[in-house]
Amino acid sequence: MLQKGLKEFGILKGFGSSSYHTLNPTSIGHYLGMDIHDCSMINYDCPLKPGVVITIEPGVYIPSSFNCPERYRGIGIWIEDDVLITETGYEVLTASIPKEVKQIESLLNNFSHSQNNLRATFN
Repeated sequence: MLQKGLKEFGILKGFGSSSYHTLNPTSIGHYLGMDIHDCSMINYDCPLKPGVVITIEPGVYIPSSFNCPERYRGIGIWIEDDVLITETGYEVLTASIPKEVKQIESLLNNFSHSQNNLRATFN
C-alpha cells in the first residue's frame, strides 16, 4: 500500500524497488508493552493473540538528493497507530489522533499561534 502511494506520487519508479528501503528504513510496526519497543519486529507468520498491543507506524523519509519530484525532497512523515488485538478483531487506541494532512496542518498552525501568544505574554 505504501509503495503504491509512493509510485502514484512519482516518488518511486516501480514496485519492489530497492529505493523503497531508502525511503522506509524501519519496519511497519512492533509490539507495545512494558517497554516502548517490546520487540523489534512483529513476526509475520505468528498469529496475534487477544490482549496484545501493536503499533502500525509506516514512515517515509525522502532525502533532499532523492530523484523524485522536487516538492517531496527533504521531507519525512511518520504517523503511528496503537492497536489492541481483541477476541473479535481489533481496536485502534489512537483513532482520535489527527492523521489527514489538513488536520495536522491545522493542529500545527494552532500550536504555532499558541506559542506566539505565550511568547508575547512573557516578553
